[in-house]
Amino acid sequence: MDRDTFKMIHSELIQQVQGIEYDLKLIYAAMKSGDFDENYEEVKEMSLGTITKELKRLDNSDNMPDLSNKDYETIDRIRHMRNYWCHQCYVDFMYIQDDNIRENKFQEIARKLSYDENNTWDLFQKLESFRIKEMKRYNR
Repeated sequence: MDRDTFKMIHSELIQQVQGIEYDLKLIYAAMKSGDFDENYEEVKEMSLGTITKELKRLDNSDNMPDLSNKDYETIDRIRHMRNYWCHQCYVDFMYIQDDNIRENKFQEIARKLSYDENNTWDLFQKLESFRIKEMKRYNR
């Protein structure tokens, strides 16, 4: 993979994770009783980890959750993955002095990026559909 393709896929991955985070906040605001806008204001500044915990608590409050434990585990893995792609991935190769070693490390990270972007896409699509369904279900 070349650097430009890496940057494009990296950007798409970050976009998907941001979409997941925003969808979770909108789903929470829709599911929680009360005013949608006030509910959203309550969570709009929450981190991905915090909103996930709050949504899981709300989702399980009726003992009939809409998202499975596996879904919540996937969201948590995405949170950890997002931290790597936002804070560490470039550092892992850009300071390597030897050109061959740096390129090998870059290609290793590029393969991981492709894998993570593909896996994130599936959850992004699922949550987007779920958000739309929940907004209709709660007349939001």
